[in-house]
Amino acid sequence: MKQPFRNLIILLALLLQGLSALAQNQVHDVDITVELATDGSALIREVWDMTLSRGTEVYLGRENLGDIKILDLTVSDETGVTYTTDRHWDTERSFERKKEHCGLNSISNGYEICWGIGDYGRRTYTVNYRLTNLVKSLDDYDMIHYQFYTPNDFRGEHVKVTIEKPGFVMDTLTRIWAFGYDGYIWREDGKVIAETENPMEPSYSMILLLRFDKGTFASESVQERPFSVVLDRALEGADEPDVPMTRREEILYTILGVVFFLGMILLPFVPLIIRIVQKRKKKKNTFGTLNLSSIPWSREVPYGGDILMNYYVISTSPDLKAKKNSVASAMILHMLQEGCLEAVKSLDTGKVDIYFKPDSQGFLKLDHVEESLWKFMYEASGKNHVLEEKEFSTWAKSHSGSLISWTTRVTSSGKDRLSTRGYYTAGEYSASGQVENQKIVGFRSFLEDTTLIKQRTSPEVALWREYLIFASLFGIADKVAKELKDIDPVVFEKACSMGYTDMSRVIYLTNSYADVLSRHSYVPSSSYSGGGSLGGFSRSGGGGHSSFGGGGGFSGGGHSGVR
Repeated sequence: MKQPFRNLIILLALLLQGLSALAQNQVHDVDITVELATDGSALIREVWDMTLSRGTEVYLGRENLGDIKILDLTVSDETGVTYTTDRHWDTERSFERKKEHCGLNSISNGYEICWGIGDYGRRTYTVNYRLTNLVKSLDDYDMIHYQFYTPNDFRGEHVKVTIEKPGFVMDTLTRIWAFGYDGYIWREDGKVIAETENPMEPSYSMILLLRFDKGTFASESVQERPFSVVLDRALEGADEPDVPMTRREEILYTILGVVFFLGMILLPFVPLIIRIVQKRKKKKNTFGTLNLSSIPWSREVPYGGDILMNYYVISTSPDLKAKKNSVASAMILHMLQEGCLEAVKSLDTGKVDIYFKPDSQGFLKLDHVEESLWKFMYEASGKNHVLEEKEFSTWAKSHSGSLISWTTRVTSSGKDRLSTRGYYTAGEYSASGQVENQKIVGFRSFLEDTTLIKQRTSPEVALWREYLIFASLFGIADKVAKELKDIDPVVFEKACSMGYTDMSRVIYLTNSYADVLSRHSYVPSSSYSGGGSLGGFSRSGGGGHSSFGGGGGFSGGGHSGVR
């Protein structure tokens, strides 16, 4: 057999072996909750959603612990069975003897948290334990610097870590950094949340660094050094993560390597081919078709009118060409319609300004993300509580961390709602999600077509309000407002609680505030190498995008997997 053919056969065998390994063990989701105590210890709860078809046990490496100890380990599974916690774990035991058992396996620099697989297939394991001395007391601050998710034998589709302390609000005084993965870290409802945006490759990890005011904790783990020393080391090599390749993309690159040897002429076209394949795949999954022009117009508001779900689809679909943070424009119009804001024309200048109504019952109809935006605007409005254009921009310059966290929540909340309601799972839209996404395309076509609006719309106040809100998501609220005014100025004024001229001013203001959000929800830094939709890695500890590099000096770590 000639050498080139022998090499090709070996290459194909390796590809088949890789595909086989991929089909064996998978981590679908890891949800880690960290509940901090005043003494610096923490109760950890890890929920692992996995598909397993080989091995006898799962192990989670916890090394480089120093004075941290692992106590009170328990493991249960989706059947409700709580496993027996063995005093000493024997990795050489049989499959059956490990079933419904868990324990700590001592290694040179720490432990492995182990439990028996029990049965193959889709499994959900809940792992509970306590870490002592997780919080360190430094000369000037208290801190946590720990690797919560370790490198694994295989990819993890999604990982999320939530850190909280009952009775304590982690606000902007709690500084936060994240390293080792492609995703975000932010504050929400008094907690710190870190979450992946793309799958975790085997070499990836999740290292979190949190800084608290001195005295927040009474930890006995004292380190005589300032926090600046810890931060300087952690920021060494900090950078923006490259977007990880999927397994299919890795296989595609390998195949194209063979093509390279067969024909050098194809090499310049490889990146273009890959981009086209990725774009077509995402487009087909999102809308169920590659031909968006074949989708008929629709007058039905998609996703029941939910702003966050619609914006997630619009902002993550290049074909819809959404304006960044147009969601803010839609939310402000919604607040006006619910009475949380009021547009008032000055008798002296004739100019329309936005006033705040803190006692409005309309807050009951706002979700927590909208309410946060209202609070930002209210704080920026000054003593007279009239939000002028320059006021919001001035306020935003010194609150970029809060704005980064907010824009992150917009995306994560929209994604979570889609997942919870069965429209979006594991990075792909369901059939029902594709139907709603087609409605978005059809609804946009309806709003953009002047003839359709005039011939097909009916003068209904509630309906026109929805039209304007969702036109703002597409960045065409001014155009749609004019068309609705031309159809029936009286109904338009009832729907908007103002005339067309004043409404045009309001739409201008909402777009201006959205532009401010876009400018200040990105923190430039020397470690950030790309644009990104939600801002770059923040060296100041304000949250935002994680850094793939850096993070050195952490506790924890090790290696995890199945054996």
